[in-house]
Amino acid sequence: MRILHLASWYPNQAHGQLGNFVQRHIESIPKGLENRVLHVWTGPKRLSGNSVVNAGRKEGERCRVDIRYVLNFPPRRIRIERCYIRLYKKLKQGGYRPDIVHLHNAAEAARPACRMAGEWGVPLVVSENWTAYHAEDGRAFRPKEESAVCMALGQAEVHLPVSEHLGRAMARFAPDVRQVVVPNVVDSIFVPPQDPRAMEGPLRLLHVSSLMDDHKDITGMLMALGDAVVRGADVVLDCWGGAGAGLKEVPRYQGLVGSLGLSGRVRFLGPASPAEVVEAMGKADAFVLFSRYENLPCVLLESWMTGLPTLATDVGGVGEHLGRHSGLGTLLKAGDREGLTEAILKAATDKAQGARPDAGAIHAYASTRFTPDAVGNAIEEVYRSVAD
Repeated sequence: MRILHLASWYPNQAHGQLGNFVQRHIESIPKGLENRVLHVWTGPKRLSGNSVVNAGRKEGERCRVDIRYVLNFPPRRIRIERCYIRLYKKLKQGGYRPDIVHLHNAAEAARPACRMAGEWGVPLVVSENWTAYHAEDGRAFRPKEESAVCMALGQAEVHLPVSEHLGRAMARFAPDVRQVVVPNVVDSIFVPPQDPRAMEGPLRLLHVSSLMDDHKDITGMLMALGDAVVRGADVVLDCWGGAGAGLKEVPRYQGLVGSLGLSGRVRFLGPASPAEVVEAMGKADAFVLFSRYENLPCVLLESWMTGLPTLATDVGGVGEHLGRHSGLGTLLKAGDREGLTEAILKAATDKAQGARPDAGAIHAYASTRFTPDAVGNAIEEVYRSVAD
């Protein structure tokens, strides 16, 4: 079976982390299916198109990834769409014909995906991770984006949201289309630490994100930590991540840390490689994510895969896991500083008394849902259900 993937977001020369969750979805697809990826992005003139063959996760598997760049000036969307169509025509001239067109995120690749699926007469499958569906949280599509979203979701045979919460938002645009929730994939390097997490010393909290305050509420997290320390908690926090605007916020966060009396307890360590995140999770006692909104953040799934419990807000699809399975950690309301303070105090007390979360059970939960095998098999089952 041939699958043509159109990825509105995908790692490229201009943006190395863009849509890495899309890449992991595609790479999780089991051996035996032939995958080809088309991705168009904007970049400076020096960037030229490239076509590469990536090794898949299973020995002998290959996936051709065709990436092209257009200059970043108006009309950006039209320029990107036209580039997709040129790639489509080139494929047709070469005799290529897929069995399924799989659109990943109904952004710039949406209209081209609809045209390709329609003219080839093959099913269209749409995966989504986009927070713009959640207008209730202040994010919404621009008119041209919404038109493309409506077209793609309406033409699709099946939607693959990463959470039930996102699926409900997608259903507003195409209520009669079947949905199958397919979560994000956790890279296989995220495993429990070889050595048990230390029981001595302060409670060690970990945070990894873009550090964007309007999204991740770093200010609220720090203030809750300060309140917990005032009330007697022995706790330290390592914050990794940040890019662009997020990194520019760090000096302000550091000033807040000083004013709260947290100097020596909070560190901002900058962007982290996956290996550094794995190492940090292996040393932490709990992961904290105090977000105002999310879909299904990969970093939570990664923490559970390492057996690390989480203190996280009930946004997006988080509560579909953390709220239904209390052993994974503590579910909080977004913006509830007092709730986070109480959760930190309890975790610090538990550690001081020798109580330890069941890391094995946390890892077992994650390993049945978020591994490449689990997600790839779910995607293949959808393909089989829509293929002629």
